[in-house]
Amino acid sequence: MASGIVTARPATSSAPAKLHSLAAVPFVVLIGLVFVAAAVLPFDIGVTDLVAPAVAMLVIVALALFLPWQRLPRWVQAVPVLLFFVVIVLLRGLSDSTSGFDPLVLLPVLWFALYGTRVEVALSGFATAAVLIVPLTLPSGPASVTASPSDWVRAIVWVGCVVLIGPIIHRVVRQWRAGERQSAARLDEVTASELRTRLLLEQLPDTILFVVDEDLRYQLISGAGRVFRVALDWQGKTLYDVSDIVNVEVLEPAYRSALSGERSVVLLNSINDAGGKRETEVTCVPLSGGEHPTALIVARDVTEARGRELALRQVTAQFEQLVHEAPTGIALVDPDGRISLVNSAFCELFDCDQDALLETSAAKLLPMIAPHSANWVADLISSGESRTTATVVLPVSALRSEPKNAVVTAVVLREASGEPTSVLINAYDTTEQLKYHEHVEYLASHDSLTGLINRSEFERRVTAHLEACRWGGDSGAVLVLDLDNFREINDSVGHAGGDEFLVAMASMLSRWIRSSDSVARIGGDEFAVLLTEGDRHQAEVTAQTLVTLVRDGFRSFAQGPDADGTSHALGRRVTASIGAVAVISESTSASELLSDADLAMYDAKKAGRNGYSFLGPSEVLAARVSSQVNWTAKILAAIENDQLVLHAQPILDLETNAISSLELLVRMIDDDGSLIPPAGFITAAESAGLAVMIDEWVISHAIDHLVALQRFAPAIKVHVNLSGKSVGNSAFAEFIEGRLAMSAVDATGLVLEVTETAAVSSIDAALAFMNRLTALGCVFALDDFGVGYGSFYYLKHLPFGIVKLDGEFVSGGARDPLDLLVVSSLVSIGKGLGMYTVAEFVEDEASLTMLRDIGVDGAQGYYIGRPAPLSEYFPQLA
Repeated sequence: MASGIVTARPATSSAPAKLHSLAAVPFVVLIGLVFVAAAVLPFDIGVTDLVAPAVAMLVIVALALFLPWQRLPRWVQAVPVLLFFVVIVLLRGLSDSTSGFDPLVLLPVLWFALYGTRVEVALSGFATAAVLIVPLTLPSGPASVTASPSDWVRAIVWVGCVVLIGPIIHRVVRQWRAGERQSAARLDEVTASELRTRLLLEQLPDTILFVVDEDLRYQLISGAGRVFRVALDWQGKTLYDVSDIVNVEVLEPAYRSALSGERSVVLLNSINDAGGKRETEVTCVPLSGGEHPTALIVARDVTEARGRELALRQVTAQFEQLVHEAPTGIALVDPDGRISLVNSAFCELFDCDQDALLETSAAKLLPMIAPHSANWVADLISSGESRTTATVVLPVSALRSEPKNAVVTAVVLREASGEPTSVLINAYDTTEQLKYHEHVEYLASHDSLTGLINRSEFERRVTAHLEACRWGGDSGAVLVLDLDNFREINDSVGHAGGDEFLVAMASMLSRWIRSSDSVARIGGDEFAVLLTEGDRHQAEVTAQTLVTLVRDGFRSFAQGPDADGTSHALGRRVTASIGAVAVISESTSASELLSDADLAMYDAKKAGRNGYSFLGPSEVLAARVSSQVNWTAKILAAIENDQLVLHAQPILDLETNAISSLELLVRMIDDDGSLIPPAGFITAAESAGLAVMIDEWVISHAIDHLVALQRFAPAIKVHVNLSGKSVGNSAFAEFIEGRLAMSAVDATGLVLEVTETAAVSSIDAALAFMNRLTALGCVFALDDFGVGYGSFYYLKHLPFGIVKLDGEFVSGGARDPLDLLVVSSLVSIGKGLGMYTVAEFVEDEASLTMLRDIGVDGAQGYYIGRPAPLSEYFPQLA
């Protein structure tokens, strides 16, 4: 393959020698004629006298022709020519006529003028003067001559001609040779350029060039590539010879237009060898005009290029659609800070249409990104930083009365060279997200039914008060208020009426306490009050006041009319028992204060209820010991004497609309035959180290119930709550394995519930515990899902199969959009992890309908069924 770079070939050393050889011919002929004339004409020189000069001349000519071929110094090559003057002197000495051989001096002079240097031309002038003038000045001797005035004139004229004409001829010859060299160099450049152009055209991919004449005959073809190889045979053929009629109809007008002096471009569609579509772009431009015009035709296969253009247009269209449909606001800003592109979300965020935003200043639209900068876009670009992010508040506008919150990110887009081209702005509306977080934080610290703070927030406030007391002295008290026989209230006005009563109670307490105090709902019918100021006397006055307010403030309470217009009044007077303890900051925690107040409250109940009990420091210590001893003994007796009982609460499968599971809830039978709920003794059991024993009793009896249930309901499952002390306990896991093996029950029917708030001592131990039991078929459920961030940690690290949504969100989901949003999000997370979802606290039809709509799998709550003996739901077990 020919090289793409062509250079002129340098002249070799033989070029001047060859030139001298050819140029010497006329000189040799002239010398020969001179000697022939001297021998034939009647000169006064004998023929024999001419032999020596002639031989000398021949030797000089031979040397003059030979030496240039030998790469000898220039002065050596000039010596034979200068010797020519010596021969002329000899010839003048042989003749009486000194002028006969004088013209011979022109031969060396002309030689030097044509082929010599300036120095050699000057030497030839001096040599001429020496030959013609010096002999005229000599008085006597062989070289002297008798000079007449005419000899002097002739000698001077010859010397003057040589001195004047020699340099002129030399300069003209030099200029002519320089011009020749320049012409040769330009010719070499043109030749090389033509060769490079031809090589370039021949290597063009899928491109061919034609020259067509007025007959539309192809005169010159170059290029071709792999697509147009067949066109290489079109030389000398016309358009009509090589193209079909369809292409002729397209190409002929374009060719004619180019021949008439106008440029045109046409597109040809054809089928390639593989049967696919080929597109050829043909460009026709005028090449030469006159009587016989020609046109240059460039044909280029643009199939792949058009395909890439189409793909680029499709990608561009998809990108534009992506930007337009993006849920976050997107804007493009030029380096001067003017907005050049916005999407719908950006317009919606700023309550403006697209035309109003385009060409506006981003710095003025979003000054809050850099409040102290006149043009934060220019500052960001000049700083060299790649991006900046800011949380901003968008002020109210004509279309909305509330400000918006947004997170705005600006990213500098640069070329490969680093030159900035634009700034991309992403704006994300976080208004609803912030409201959601605020609502979640509120729910985390407040009771969803009454709006009061919950136990964890109350303990946080007590802790803060204790810290203040350590610096400023103890003051205040903690009160625990428990409604007497609240179960009877629920029975008389219904569960919804009971909720209304609790709300009314919370409202009364909130109105009564001082702004510096706090009131919380810490249990079903339990409230707590933190008094930040006052001594024991003031605390007792407060407690007695509360007892009176509860007793006398709800005499006329009645639940609002239900669907049939019936109102339900309380069947009895409402009373409360209150326990109170003084705040002692030394070596005391918030939970201990609450526990002590709870002990005091139980003292009030033992004293006949409808009153209060205040325990001082010494009384608190005694009550703690007595309570712990009493509860420990009571729990042990209940386990040993089988004074525990399991009540069942059904779980409804929302797909089959049938009861699919039962949660078994433990109750303790009190001395009077009443049932103590788990909240009354589980904490004491955990403190006494009896939680695992209770769990063993519950598991043992739950498996017995499961055996009986599966006889007529094989698919039924039973749920059992485990203490955090049991989760991770290998001995407890072994106990479950043994009971399952003894009963031969299907282990998939046993669901073990773990709450987020359970004090799991070791995640690794819990994981091993759960893996051990899931290998048998048991299923684990995460209870109270969503109540805190620990739920997500448990989901990530432990193998749960069921999530039970916390009832605080579920109960308000049908009425509160934010509660609905939380529940929907929790359901999406559970579904995304492939888990079965169960909603707790389902209290009405509206809540059940809402849960069906968002795709919850199961429902549990008073609307589905209250906790009751198993025989109420399955009479077969009676």
